Amino acid sequence: MKIWAYCLLVVCLSSTSLSAQEAVPTLVPPTPIAAPATGENDALLTESTIARIANSRVLRVGILFNEPPFGELTIRGDVAGFDADLARLIAETWDVEVNFVQVTRQNDLVLLQRGEVDMLIAAQVRRRELDTMVEFSQSYVIGKQALMVRADSGIERVVNLSGRRVGYVMGTEGEIAVQEAFVAAGLPITPQPYLTLDKAYVALFSGEIDGIVTREDHLLRIAANQPDATKILDEPVAPEPYAIAMQRQDIHLRNLVNRTLQFLSIEDSARRSKLGDLREKYFPGRPFPSDALPLWNNIGTEAPKPEQFSTDVPYPQQYAVPRIKETGVLRVAGVAQPQPEEAAWRQALFTLNRSIVERLAQQWGVRVEYIAGDPFLLVESGQADLAIGIEPDWNAVGRVDFTQPYMLHGERLMVRKNSTIDGFGSRELINRWIAVINTDDGAQERAQAWADSVNVRVQFYVADEAEIASSILVENNADVAYADSLKLLPALIENGDKLVLTERWYSRNYLALAVPRNDQDFRLLVDYTLQAMAEAGELLPLLQPLTPPGSEPPQFDTYPGQREIAGILIN
Repeated sequence: MKIWAYCLLVVCLSSTSLSAQEAVPTLVPPTPIAAPATGENDALLTESTIARIANSRVLRVGILFNEPPFGELTIRGDVAGFDADLARLIAETWDVEVNFVQVTRQNDLVLLQRGEVDMLIAAQVRRRELDTMVEFSQSYVIGKQALMVRADSGIERVVNLSGRRVGYVMGTEGEIAVQEAFVAAGLPITPQPYLTLDKAYVALFSGEIDGIVTREDHLLRIAANQPDATKILDEPVAPEPYAIAMQRQDIHLRNLVNRTLQFLSIEDSARRSKLGDLREKYFPGRPFPSDALPLWNNIGTEAPKPEQFSTDVPYPQQYAVPRIKETGVLRVAGVAQPQPEEAAWRQALFTLNRSIVERLAQQWGVRVEYIAGDPFLLVESGQADLAIGIEPDWNAVGRVDFTQPYMLHGERLMVRKNSTIDGFGSRELINRWIAVINTDDGAQERAQAWADSVNVRVQFYVADEAEIASSILVENNADVAYADSLKLLPALIENGDKLVLTERWYSRNYLALAVPRNDQDFRLLVDYTLQAMAEAGELLPLLQPLTPPGSEPPQFDTYPGQREIAGILIN
C-alpha cells in the first residue's frame, strides 16, 4: 500500500483534528493538505536527520496551531503552548535554533516522511497504527480519552454507562475510544455520533445522551463556563501517551531525543525538573507517572548535543521476526538459575524473567532456547534474539536497543513502623545511624551524598544482608537502613509489622529486555506483548514477590490501538 493511501487510512481511523470538533481560529489559513507522496519515502533512510540539524543549527518542528494547551498561534503571531515550549527547551539544550512549521492532522505525517520537518511535537498520541510509519520517543505527557457526564447523573464509573447512550465526535480519537472501550469490550451502549463537540455538549443537557467521550483537555475547555454542571470521571476511557514523532528507524535521532527528555527530567535537590515544571505550568495537578519516562543508567550530567551522536543509519543484518517465524525458536540470553544458597529475591527474579520469556514464546507460537554467556554480546552478535533482566544503559546504545521496562527496583530508606523519619531531610535523622549492606559497593557514599545535600550529619553501620533487620530491631546498632529495595525485601517480609520503607525512591533502576539494534518491529512486538500481559493482569502476580509491602506497582506506558505488528496478533 502506498504511503499516501496508508496515511489517509490512518487519518480516517485516528484523526484528532479540531476542525471536526471546535472551530478554533488562527491568524493564517490551515496548512493545505499535502500532495500525494511520490514514493521516495518507501526507501530506507541513508542518513540520520541529526546530520541536517547539526549542519544547519536549526531544528524544524512540526506543530499544531489550533490545539491548546499544546500548540496555538497567539494574536501576536507567536507560537505558544506546551509543545512549543518543549521544542524551545530541546533546541536550547542542543544549542540550535527552533523553526516552527504549521502542520495539520491531514499532512503532519507526510511532511515528516518527506523530510520537510525534522520531528513532530504536535499533540501526537502514540497510537500503534502509526508505528509502521514513524519512530516515537518516550512519552512526555500522559493524557486520556475521558468521559463527561452531567453532575447529577449518578454515573461514577465507565461501566455505569452500560445500556446508555454515549456521544462522540466523528473522525476523532473519541470515536476510536468508544469502539475500543465499549463496543469491542462487549459493554452494551448506544454510540451516538456528532459533527462537533458543541453539538454533543448540547445533547448531553437535553437528555439525548448520557455521556461524552473525547480528549480530556477538550472537555475541560467546553465545560469551563459551567464547571459545576458536569463532571469528568477520573477513570480513563483510554490512555493517551503523547510522544515526539521522527522518521522511522532514525535510531540516532530517537536516542538523542530520548536522552534529552531524560536529561530534562533529572530532578534537583528540591525534586524539581525542567520537564516537570513545564508539565505543571500547562497541566497543573495532572500526575505524570515517572515510570512512563524512565531514566536509564549513565545518563550523565552534561546536556546531550546532536554532534555527540552518529549520523549513519545502522540496520540489522537479519531482522528477528522473520527468523523467529521461520525457525519457530526464540533464542534468549540473560536467564541464569540462581544457586540454592542465594537470596530468595534472586529466585523470585529468576521466576519472573523466565515466566515473561515463556509468555512471549507462547504468545508468538514458538519455543524457547536459552543461551548462556554475555547477554549484550549475544544479542549484539546475533546469537540471541533478546536478553532479559537488563538495565537500560546509555553506555550500551551503540550495541543494542532496549524495550520498555517491566520491573522497577531501587534504593530506599527502611525505618521502624512508628518512626517519624520520612527521608534524609528529616530532622529526626540528624546524628542517627544508617545501616548499609557490606556487599553493596558504594552504598555508604551514596547515602552520605544524600545526607550532605540536605546538610544532615549521619553515621554508618555496616551489616550483612541477612542481619539488616536485626541491626535496627534487636542490636540497636542502626536507626534506619539504606539499600536496594530487593535487598531489603526479606527484612520487610519477615518484619512487616515493625519495618516499612519511606515513600521516596533514591534511585530507580529498571529491568527491560535488550533486543537487536534498530530492529523496530521486534522491539515493538516485545513492548506490545508486555503491555498485553499487564492489561490481562498476568504481570502483577509475577511482580508481587519482588514488590516491597505497601509499595505501589510501577505505572509503565501503554500504547492504545491495534494489537498486531509484523503479522503477529497479540491477544
